[in-house]
Amino acid sequence: MTQHTLFVCSLCRFSENQNKKHGLSGGQHLIQELEKGLEKYEWRDRVTIKPVSCMAACRRSCAVTLAANDKLTFILERLSPIESAPDLLEFIEQYVTTSHGKVPYRERSRTIQQATSFILPPLASSS
Repeated sequence: MTQHTLFVCSLCRFSENQNKKHGLSGGQHLIQELEKGLEKYEWRDRVTIKPVSCMAACRRSCAVTLAANDKLTFILERLSPIESAPDLLEFIEQYVTTSHGKVPYRERSRTIQQATSFILPPLASSS
């Protein structure tokens, strides 16, 4: 089975004026919420959440990238670290259950529609 990776910028802020809350950055908070939420899904073993030290999107945080071999790569920005985890998990489920990662625009939540910055073509797997 294909392994999927969600890269999450761990340095993203909560807002332009607030870097940390309760000792966590916005990105760290989002990672925690995603890890907790992921536990309830049957496909959880097919997804790895990988913190990244910087995704160079400081003015557009929080930033994440969803990728897998032979699938489209989605780069999402301007995600709320507090509110976006449920929408991201729903989108990950849609992505994981498609053969090429193509999740039609109208089937994505409004949050994901607005956060989608780039969709890159698939990289061929090395096998």
